[in-house]
Amino acid sequence: MKLHLRAAWQALRGYAAAQENRASTWSPSGGSANGEVGMAAASVARRARDAVRNDPYAARIVDLWTGNAVGAGITTRWPETAHGAAWLSWAESTACDAEGKLDLYGLQALAMRAVVESGECFIRLLTVPTSPRNPIGLSLQVLESDHLDTARNGVVNGAPTIQGIALGNFGEPIGYWLFPTHPGAWMLPGARLASNFIPARDVLHVFRKRRPGQLRDVSWLAPVLLRLRDLGDYEAALLMKAKIEACLAAVVTEEGEDTLTGPAASLLRDAQGRAVESFEPGMILYRRGMGSVEVVNPSGGGSHTAFARRALEAAAVGAGLTYDQVSGDLTQANYSSLRAGKIEFRRLCEQVQYGMLIPMLVRPIAERFHAQGALVGLWGDVMPKGVAHVPPAHEMIDPLKDTTALIAQVRAGFVPQPEAAGAFGYDFRSAVEMIREANAALDAAGISLDTDPRRVAKSGGAQDAAQMAAVELAATGAAGSTAPTPADTQTA
Repeated sequence: MKLHLRAAWQALRGYAAAQENRASTWSPSGGSANGEVGMAAASVARRARDAVRNDPYAARIVDLWTGNAVGAGITTRWPETAHGAAWLSWAESTACDAEGKLDLYGLQALAMRAVVESGECFIRLLTVPTSPRNPIGLSLQVLESDHLDTARNGVVNGAPTIQGIALGNFGEPIGYWLFPTHPGAWMLPGARLASNFIPARDVLHVFRKRRPGQLRDVSWLAPVLLRLRDLGDYEAALLMKAKIEACLAAVVTEEGEDTLTGPAASLLRDAQGRAVESFEPGMILYRRGMGSVEVVNPSGGGSHTAFARRALEAAAVGAGLTYDQVSGDLTQANYSSLRAGKIEFRRLCEQVQYGMLIPMLVRPIAERFHAQGALVGLWGDVMPKGVAHVPPAHEMIDPLKDTTALIAQVRAGFVPQPEAAGAFGYDFRSAVEMIREANAALDAAGISLDTDPRRVAKSGGAQDAAQMAAVELAATGAAGSTAPTPADTQTA
């Protein structure tokens, strides 16, 4: 036994971070993910919302994540016309919003903002009467994390419940205890707010899962709130210091005796004889004593640029963004540095899109949309294959360089053409159909554009005669004809 204990102690000593000493103040908790989140989520969310309301950098972080992860919206492409037409009517109107204010893509942005700001968001799937704008009878209600009744713990209604989330046999959520109104909303005196049990099939719980078994999450601003607050306090102190330093004043000591004696006789007074308790620029102060004139000119302070930059760099790293994004400072940026930073950020952004937004929000909404449509008889029960969810495209840092590189990758076979179209936010099949329709319209009008690769070569000159003849045959519908070969064209 002693040998085992000694071996364990030697192993512990091998890690400096595991050693304990009298000077150590690092006492981390060993709680579970749900235990840690449950104690901190509400407090961190309140402070994060306050920071977003009052701190420009906190507000910028929320805007950046929402703009990059959702942008104009994560679109859903249906392979069938019936689904596509109904989806267009429902998703691009306010009929999908229970409050009737936003379309589906606005609700996506609202949910993403709530996730970054509060750590989680709930979306209730409500059944409503069908209408021309809502042919499937589905409506979405976005709720803040405060709607979860976290006081419900233990065995509630026969189900083990943790912080208002009822669990099944394998730890999967089977229902949520939600307040019908926000607990912070105004209520009638004496009114009591009671939570209701909502089955999990009618609730989407969107949060970033970081630990196994985790049921909730905290605000994404949690690692940076203190730094942003310290930076704000530091800048406020510097501003006050600058105001005091700007208070140039003259103190006139007049000859003669004062009726006052003791400490009051040395007080600085204004022209009316009132004691001065604060300084203003250009003040002239008076006191009794030996006659003289003194100029009060406080010295200036140093620059805080270095401290502010380091604080914003730490805040950007903690929020998963780049320094230039959070600060807006591009004075030291160039193409290489911007590209390196954006590549890392885009990988993280894609992880959020494909690891959180699509599986927890976008795809479940599409599946419920199909199920609701099947219930009202618009289509069958089987979910169609080939449904695609396309996130918004990331803008190129240098369009000319990036486009040239992408063309080379596609031509070499390193990147499939559907993936290249997806990089711009397009579904490949939809893009092909749009190109076909555009080419048909141009051919019917007899217009040849310089951007038409069927007629104009990459160098800018016309395509060879064989290529042009093939285009003409295809445009006139002579699909059964045989295009002339280059030799036939040269002979002619």
